[in-house]
Amino acid sequence: MYYHITEFLEDWTNETGKTIEVYSMIPEGSKDIIVNNKVRSLSRLAYHIPQIITQIGVRTGLFDGPELPEDPLPFTMDLTGSLYLDVHKKMAAAVLKKWPDDMLQGEVDLYDHKWRRGDVLSLLTHHEVHHRSQMTVIMRIAGLKVPGLYGPVREDWELWGLPVAK
Repeated sequence: MYYHITEFLEDWTNETGKTIEVYSMIPEGSKDIIVNNKVRSLSRLAYHIPQIITQIGVRTGLFDGPELPEDPLPFTMDLTGSLYLDVHKKMAAAVLKKWPDDMLQGEVDLYDHKWRRGDVLSLLTHHEVHHRSQMTVIMRIAGLKVPGLYGPVREDWELWGLPVAK
């Protein structure tokens, strides 16, 4: 739970670059692969992140206007990335304008439950990290390069001539 908007905005901003880095490493020819029939495609997961940011924004009163539809998906990963950046900036601005620190303990209705606003902000951040992590696993399974978001990946260790962790 966040108790100060500035703490949320710091995390929110830091996660933006990581998500865009993942999006940028997904080749157009690989964005729709299905590694398992119970797993979403990379393009579907990439779109799901701004889709849920918008949904939470609308349902908590932070955004006016419609939620993003389930379909169609943006045609390219670049378009998905642009949509994500627009929605991400819109959320930061809305939170800064509408939810001062003294409101974060207060509750809003979301998904048939009462949520403290500070917990909604945690949900937004954790949801993005969760699905971005799923994307990197799918990328690895598909044989694509993955970024070192919070530390080096296997390829980094090899490049540096260090023993690869088991």
